[in-house]
Amino acid sequence: MNLKSRFFFDNEDHELLRLLDEIHAKEKDSKHLHTLLDPYMHPRGIKELTSSRELRIAHAVIELLKSLETGKASERLQALRSAHDEVLANEQTAFKKNTARALLQIMKELVRASDHEQRLKLAHDFRATLSGKPRVVRAMLRRYNLLEMPEAWNQIAFDDHVHDANTKGRKSPTHLIMDAWIKGIRSLTVIYYNHISPEAVREVLEAAEIMDVKVRIGVEFSPLLRDRRPHLIWIPRGFSDASDFVAFLNEPVVRELMAAGEQLNLHNAGEVVASLENFNAKGRPQLSSRFGIELEPLLVGEFKSFVANA
Repeated sequence: MNLKSRFFFDNEDHELLRLLDEIHAKEKDSKHLHTLLDPYMHPRGIKELTSSRELRIAHAVIELLKSLETGKASERLQALRSAHDEVLANEQTAFKKNTARALLQIMKELVRASDHEQRLKLAHDFRATLSGKPRVVRAMLRRYNLLEMPEAWNQIAFDDHVHDANTKGRKSPTHLIMDAWIKGIRSLTVIYYNHISPEAVREVLEAAEIMDVKVRIGVEFSPLLRDRRPHLIWIPRGFSDASDFVAFLNEPVVRELMAAGEQLNLHNAGEVVASLENFNAKGRPQLSSRFGIELEPLLVGEFKSFVANA
């Protein structure tokens, strides 16, 4: 530990980083980490006897962030529910939602940071935000580019056209809802191309229910009309919950429409792959000859991976 780190940061900041590294590395032998995220225990229950509040929150959030990258839908939703319960369980402040939003944003940046000093600064900010003091939380909201939202959660903040990873977006439905909540968005319209899968519906609507975000789901079609393709968005309405929406998708006429849309998406994907292969066969040799360079072929697998992570 260098002198600057010792002078400007508390021992608790270093300890939080150490424990976070243990969580991230999944060190099963750490005595601090047993039963911290048992899905069958409420966050305000037995876990309070085994760990500090800051560690419980840190653990819940980092498990959420890890699940967003690698977990299944059920794991993402469980992690979101646990993190939500932990960060909103502070009974010492009336500034709960803004405190929770700042905590989630800081932990997101802490998980991504690699520079040791920067991580210490983030850990220090995380611990300061845990106090829930409005003056401190407001300073953190400004520092991390978040607008303060009313604690009544009645702000007018919406985004009427977003995509998740099931279309051209980068984020899973759970991740999309979490980030919208951190930004203070109360209402989203999630758009899918040509068809909607029941799995996506369940995840996005259940995540929205956990985070108290209103979600509408739309399907974008591009029919051929007078040699043009206008973009039309259909937003089915009048459903009570995710199960009700899934039941609608399972109606024979709707299922037939969704199946046709899925086939169209597969056809469009095939057209892209065909264009890629055509470039490798014709365009690449022409460019190589024209400019006197040897272009590597574009591999389909690498292209799909790039698009998924772009």
